[in-house]
Amino acid sequence: MENRANTIIRLFELIAVFGGFLWNYLFRCRGINRTPQRAVLLRKSIEKLGSVFIKLGQMLSLRPDYLSDEYCNELYKLLDKVPPFSQEYVVKIIKQELNSDINGLFSNFEIVPVASASFSQVHKATTKNGVTVAVKIQRPGIENKVRSDISILRKFAWFVDLIFRPANKFTKIVDEFESWTKDELNYKLEADFIEKFNKFEIIVDDGIRGPKVYSELSTTKILTMEFVEGYSLAQIIQANRDNNKKIQKEIKTWGFNGENIVSKLIRNTLEMTHLHGFFHADPHPANIIFNDKGEIIFIDFGIVGTLIKKERLLILRYLRSMLTGNQENAFKALIGLCSDYPEENIEKVKRKYYRITKKLNETFDSTTYLEQQKRSGPILVEALNLLQKNEFVVPIGIVRYFKAFETIEGLIFSLYPNLQVKNMAKEFRRISIISLVDAIPTAIEENGVNDIVLKLINSLEESLLSKE
Repeated sequence: MENRANTIIRLFELIAVFGGFLWNYLFRCRGINRTPQRAVLLRKSIEKLGSVFIKLGQMLSLRPDYLSDEYCNELYKLLDKVPPFSQEYVVKIIKQELNSDINGLFSNFEIVPVASASFSQVHKATTKNGVTVAVKIQRPGIENKVRSDISILRKFAWFVDLIFRPANKFTKIVDEFESWTKDELNYKLEADFIEKFNKFEIIVDDGIRGPKVYSELSTTKILTMEFVEGYSLAQIIQANRDNNKKIQKEIKTWGFNGENIVSKLIRNTLEMTHLHGFFHADPHPANIIFNDKGEIIFIDFGIVGTLIKKERLLILRYLRSMLTGNQENAFKALIGLCSDYPEENIEKVKRKYYRITKKLNETFDSTTYLEQQKRSGPILVEALNLLQKNEFVVPIGIVRYFKAFETIEGLIFSLYPNLQVKNMAKEFRRISIISLVDAIPTAIEENGVNDIVLKLINSLEESLLSKE
């Protein structure tokens, strides 16, 4: 009964905020040159709705191929400017979860949070041993609020799917979100993810890592980690947009270089995913810190992804085939990633897929990756939409991979928009060779990779896939 009442209250809250947004958008912000005001209105409306909707706004802020620069810049502020919850709750939840009060656990605890996100906030503290840590605390009542939002969204999704029959079923999007949040709200699970990530990063050895975890000060609702000093990529991107000389000068002395950061992130993501089958699935810029040692440190491991060997090979083949214009191989790999699909729809879906990828083929004269993406649109998203509309079942790990890749694209656009298309293609060629023969050094050069080598790679992949 209580949950139902909470859902009804939340429904009226959503209606009120959404109604207010439409009224102001259509009437108060009417006229030319009102885009900045409308962007602020959208950001403030999303902040009022919180949790689920802030997550959506965060994703959209990184997609200049979806929204104009004005909207992207304004929604970007959602990443670090979520209002904190009460100090009284902080004291209460620490005692409840860790069976001791703050003074008994820490020699110093900053009650004002250093960061506040949609699902949690972080406090800086010092342990009794003198170690500076970050204490991540889950927002009060967030599980019930998310559950309520999902219940409402599910009903709304059913209505949207029935009336508008969208390509990407909204009900499936809600199902996906529910799966993501279930993991993200369990901090014990997140601690395990961080330790696994660090284990693999020692092998990759490229200056990227996660924070150290203090298990004795962690529970399902509290996660205590190494306090990571430095600037998030979100802060750095905002500093570049604002021309903040102070931050720009400081990170320059630390060795920050947008091209180098993008290169490391692309290579790290590909190697972690395709060599080890494990990856950070929410790499938005507020979750990546650059410090004075030149390290890149991932935080917030609420959402990760895993892939089996067959999936890793097929994704590489799919992406590489798309970038080299081989529609047949790309479609074959894409279908191989699906766990189930109706056989009778294959030819129809194939024809539609070819029409989607034709847009990408027409952009191969683009010099930069950003130019190509703006001309072609979000091909990965359109391909997934096509599959879901036609009842093709895409495993959650694959969906998470494509979502993470989209976010990395957003970082490319923000940090190094001059990334060359040919260099991106080379990265997929390089990692495909490494994934086939683990003994090949990770520093392998791509200069000799040509059409003959690509044919050899395809043959080797076919052989490996036939054994799965």
